[in-house]
Amino acid sequence: MADTPITTGTAPLPADPPSLRDRATALPPVTTGTSERYIQGLASAVSRASATDPLTVAFQTEKLPPGQTAADLDLPAMQRIVYESATTRLDVKLAAGAFIAEAGGFAAVACWEPGRIGHPHRTDGKTLADRPLFAEFLTKVSETMREHLYPIIERVSGGRYWKLSLMARDPAVEYVPGAVRAVLVPFIERFTSDENEGGPMPVWLEAGSEQARAVYAHFGFREVGEINIRGIKTWGMIYTGNIDIGN
Repeated sequence: MADTPITTGTAPLPADPPSLRDRATALPPVTTGTSERYIQGLASAVSRASATDPLTVAFQTEKLPPGQTAADLDLPAMQRIVYESATTRLDVKLAAGAFIAEAGGFAAVACWEPGRIGHPHRTDGKTLADRPLFAEFLTKVSETMREHLYPIIERVSGGRYWKLSLMARDPAVEYVPGAVRAVLVPFIERFTSDENEGGPMPVWLEAGSEQARAVYAHFGFREVGEINIRGIKTWGMIYTGNIDIGN
């Protein structure tokens, strides 16, 4: 996929009032791509935005040599680990058809990944036997998806969906109003519309904090399940827009 600008705000939000549609037309420019520049931009944003998140720290700690813990690492060291993990994960995801979107000069960045029932999680390649916490997380996510997402996509999209798999607002980049909206709204509109290649498809994500859950709910995502990993909570969320999902 070539790095390219996309047009934002060209279609009305499916379920929002005119005032919100008007605000969408003022979104900052968005580009999409799969080049090294985009990989580095997303990995850098994720490393700076999430290096202190409890679940991120727990997952990355599992990769440390025996006897070493997160307490042995300062913030720059943890950010480097998160960055390296993100670049490896992105290589796998992009090879499977994902792409990266950025807005406001990488003020906000997201990775959009196509999914299908029966396809495995795309991880960073470390064996799950060495990462029991991450393995437990993937198992519980899969269970939540089977219960809440799969019945919908079996009915409406031939078992296919889109996933927001990595997303961050970079705290090192000056705040750009509308940047987060710009890497979310145009894409969830497109994926759930009749104009989407392959027809309308639901969108799935896991929100890793209560703040993230509230942000995604604001944009129309519906919480469908809580995933608890040793006291750290994540929420499965679905966006269907105007898709008729039946009962």
